[in-house]
Order: sequence, then C-alpha cells, then structure tokens
Amino acid sequence: MKMELEEIFKHYSREDVVEEIVEYSKGKWVSVHVMSEEDERQLMFRYHPKNRKPLKIDSREDFEEIIKVLRDYGPRSFYASINIYRKIEFRDDVLDRMNIIGSTPTWDIDPSTGDFEKIVEVAEEIISILEKNNISKSLIVKWSGRGMHIHIHPNAFSLEIYRRIDPLDIAYSVTEYVIRRMKIVSDVKIENKIDLSRVFTCPLSLHRKLDRVVVCINPDKLRTFDLSWTDPKNFKHDKSWRNCEIGEGDELAEKAFTNIGPYIYKIRRKKIHKPLDKQILETLDKFKDIPP
Repeated sequence: MKMELEEIFKHYSREDVVEEIVEYSKGKWVSVHVMSEEDERQLMFRYHPKNRKPLKIDSREDFEEIIKVLRDYGPRSFYASINIYRKIEFRDDVLDRMNIIGSTPTWDIDPSTGDFEKIVEVAEEIISILEKNNISKSLIVKWSGRGMHIHIHPNAFSLEIYRRIDPLDIAYSVTEYVIRRMKIVSDVKIENKIDLSRVFTCPLSLHRKLDRVVVCINPDKLRTFDLSWTDPKNFKHDKSWRNCEIGEGDELAEKAFTNIGPYIYKIRRKKIHKPLDKQILETLDKFKDIPP
C-alpha cells in the first residue's frame, strides 16, 4: 500500500532522519521530488518557490523551511548535488564552476531486471577496483530504492589536489576510469552521470516512487544486506558514511585525470538556420527564371 502523506510527514519529522539529511546536504544544492495529492503527478523543486533561490539544507531550520513551503505539494524525496559549493545564495552560484570546492565521484548501479545478486556483484567489483587504488576509508554505499549508489567521499581529496585539478574534472574522470575497468554484467547498466547539476538521493530519504528508505551500508557488510533494511517503519542504516581519510583519493584523481581528461559539458546539437535575408534572396533566385 502506498504511503499516505501523513506517514511521509511523520517519517521526515524523525530526529535521526532529519539529522542524516542535513549532514549529507551541507554545502550542496538540494532538490526535492514532490507528489500532488490530487493528481499524483511528480515534480522536482530545485529552487525556492517564492524567492527563486537555489534550495539548500545546511541546518535543521533549512530542512523544516523546505517541508513547510512545499507542504501543499507533498514532499516525497530529497536529493543533494554531487558538488559542494563555496556559497549558495543565488541562481548563478550553482551554475558557476569556480564556486565548486569539492565533488563526488559516483557510480549509479541501475538494474533493468531488479536482480539483487547482480547489483551486489557489480557493487563489489567497483569497491574492489577502488580498494586496489587505495580507496577504502572514504566509501559511501547506498541502496537507492531500486539499485545502488557508490560514492567516494568528496573530502577524500585534499585541498591541494582540488587546487591542481578542478573538482568536477576529478569526479568525472575518476568515475569514468573505474567504469572502463569493469567487466560487463548483463541487465545492469553503469553510466557516467557526472555533470554540473547532478543530484543523488540523500541517506534516509524515501524513494520517489517505492515505499523504501535510502539506507547506507557498510561495505564490509554488503553481502549480508537485505531489502528489509529499507522498510520505512524499521529501517537499518549505517552512519559511518561520514568517515573519510583526507588525501586518500589524491593518487587516483591524478591517475584518472591523466588517463581520461576533463569533464566536457555536453551541449545538445541545434539545427542552424541561414540568416533570414540570405533565405529570401535564395528563394527569389529560384523563381527568377520562371516566366510570368
């Protein structure tokens, strides 16, 4: 049975839920999936509906304000950007790469069949590749609702490496570097989704459609994970996602950037039209030899 709005609000009133979402979202651009109670349409808010400022959650007060202002829409799921920003006050702040001070390499394991064993298999392979590249103390593993997200904590990269290599370039190249070293697993899709405005679900958020909680899993306990851990009424969540070792990712960042190169913004190709005056002249030329 689908959770009622009252149950959703009850979930987001829990102290532990608010604490995790706030902690995960600090310094990030936040998005909220909402569902209208009347027509069940799903929308995503990335800006405050009144002042049009980018949404952010740096405190419990910020979280409660978002719940309040979006209450009539029915807030369902909370997301936070892969990027950490120096400041988030105006629209231009979240579009300015110079304002990004950290970023999060991320692997989104998306199963087409929902095969739980294959999801775990792929997650273990990613973790294995990262461990071979000395990343073991800065991993975040989340069950997203349908699949898994694996992140490298943004603080695993030192300020020195962030000064030398753009944070978004680190996130993109590290993600791609690992993907290119993975074996192909049928029915499981792994894409490099790193881009300027990418967001992923926050720990202890509800999934946007399924009545499941996004929970973090200790990498050492991945094989014991069970879907019952995501039950909104009795979820099991690992808080050690906060842990990281500063500088642990520096060597991999350099190696990946050297091999892959920078993130390149993908611009949708547009049809280019000739200037109007030229179109008119060409049309007239077509008719000049036609007798009256």
